[in-house]
Amino acid sequence: MMKICDTCGNEIADVVSVCPFCEHAVAVTFRREPVVRVRTINIESGMPTVEEGRGRLERKLDDARQRGVRVVRVIHGWGSSGKGGQLRSACRALLHRELKARRLRAVVHGENYSRTTGAGRELMVRYSELRRSERTDAKNPGITMVEL
Repeated sequence: MMKICDTCGNEIADVVSVCPFCEHAVAVTFRREPVVRVRTINIESGMPTVEEGRGRLERKLDDARQRGVRVVRVIHGWGSSGKGGQLRSACRALLHRELKARRLRAVVHGENYSRTTGAGRELMVRYSELRRSERTDAKNPGITMVEL
């Protein structure tokens, strides 16, 4: 990546501190990856067993924490039985244990998530980017919203 020297106007690398053309001191530009505040974790992809799905969820939550993600949308599916699947139940149980241990700030089940519910509204106020997916997320029993 290149930048322009303020003194001579030549194009220089963004990591140099002295312009090679005019020898004027220039500010070093540090590139940061943009902070992603909301991330989606699809643990039902590939139809994992309950144990595989739970392990995948734990790893992805740890990764999200390390990357500074604030909210995770967990897609666990609803299950084919019509009353909620085993993967969904296991994931939610794990999330509630994490919440009880204070490793999570909030857990909102998809069927309780919308701008008309208290918990859903609070998340959308704190993280405005959640409004972009409100149509597909609201009242969706196949997801769980997690605030890290």
